[in-house]
Amino acid sequence: MRNYGGRLVTVRTAWSRSRTNRRNRDEVSKSADKPGYRAALMRTPWGDSSQLREKMLPPGRGTPRAEADRNQRERLFAAMVATVAEKGYEAATVADLVEMSGVSRSAFYRHFEDKQACFLAAIEALVEPAVQTVASGLTVPGDKELAQRAFEALIEKIVRQSAASKMGFVEIYAAGPKGVELADRTLDAFEALVTQLLESTPGHEGTPPEIVRAIVGGVQKVIHKRLYRGDEEELLELAPQLWEWVFAYPPPPGPLKPPRRRTAQVRSFEERQAASNPPERILRALAAVVSEKGYPETTVAEVVDRAKTSQRTFYEHFANKEDAMVAALDSGASQMLASALPAFRRATDWQHAVQATQAAMFSFGVGEPEYARLGGVEMYAAGKRALEQREVVTEGMEGLLAPGYELKADIPPITAEAIGGALYALLYDYVKQRGAERLPEMVPVAVYMTLTPFLGAEEAYALATEGNNKAGRAS
Repeated sequence: MRNYGGRLVTVRTAWSRSRTNRRNRDEVSKSADKPGYRAALMRTPWGDSSQLREKMLPPGRGTPRAEADRNQRERLFAAMVATVAEKGYEAATVADLVEMSGVSRSAFYRHFEDKQACFLAAIEALVEPAVQTVASGLTVPGDKELAQRAFEALIEKIVRQSAASKMGFVEIYAAGPKGVELADRTLDAFEALVTQLLESTPGHEGTPPEIVRAIVGGVQKVIHKRLYRGDEEELLELAPQLWEWVFAYPPPPGPLKPPRRRTAQVRSFEERQAASNPPERILRALAAVVSEKGYPETTVAEVVDRAKTSQRTFYEHFANKEDAMVAALDSGASQMLASALPAFRRATDWQHAVQATQAAMFSFGVGEPEYARLGGVEMYAAGKRALEQREVVTEGMEGLLAPGYELKADIPPITAEAIGGALYALLYDYVKQRGAERLPEMVPVAVYMTLTPFLGAEEAYALATEGNNKAGRAS
């Protein structure tokens, strides 16, 4: 028997390190002393943003209206990319856009209702050619090499147009619910393409939709992390690893049925609040209000009313709503980890440690549905600081997967990181569509996604459904 209890230190160390590193990531990602930083800032799919005024069409009746409109929109899109890359979406203004593009303020408002509308239209204009790039590799069904070339071409575009890519992968969440909706639609489009790819690949036909969604989420997470930190050049080396990881998941040998639900005594929100100190009551209250109304519509007044405290107490502990949101995400993640680590420690081997830990993690949503929804869904509409919590959790979980490389050393090094993104994609869908209380149903799929690259489909499936098999024998 291996002493996997000792791995507890690895997980805690990774968790603590990721929380510490978080403080400096904004500065790292915006570091202007990196080679080519200014050139990348100016480069957009619609031309060099420093030369947009030179692209102005001559006034007069000689220029067709449709052509003039297209010219103005593209200049505004290019200005949006450069301005957001330099200042971030929240700090960018319409004044910045009209100044850089040379488009008048009145013309701006003729094209777009506001900054957000321009921003989302620019991202939609970026998504269409990206989808077409991937689709071009699927024109010959079963030609895996053609598909891989298209995938690598997409990665090259992401790196070459890093400012625009960052807008679509990172800044999009700062645009609130509409930004999240656009991100979801974009992932849906790529999910359809990956489904088409797998259906034409021998041994991958019939891959369940939730596994396809998880695969897309894993790839998205790896790209997001590199763009966020300004390390997009790494993606060129990671592309072959990601491609190999995509095909690490044959369809499971049987259905990944959720385990039989056990009736458990769950404390009410009021009971959990009564057992908390004032700061924790505020955080849990914020999680509850955000879960009901969404982060943008939540007010501090509503939070303190739900917490049965005062605004004075709120501001003694938190600078503002965003500060409290980040603290709530951190508190929820820490409590989830605390509930999972005992299961990890008790396991007799690594495989069962993964299985037991994930079962404990997703059971957390039953007892703390507000925190589970906050961390699984609502964080995406709360801006970049909140989204950073995803990195905290996934980096901590990578420590749990380290022993898997001892079992299969030849798998892509990116596997653990991609799995973290895959699990978050599953978490998002399950909570959004079924509710946090039903998160235990996700365990078989999560275990299969986590263990298959290390153990193979048969053994991973056996572990993923082990609880179901025991329940069947007992009944």
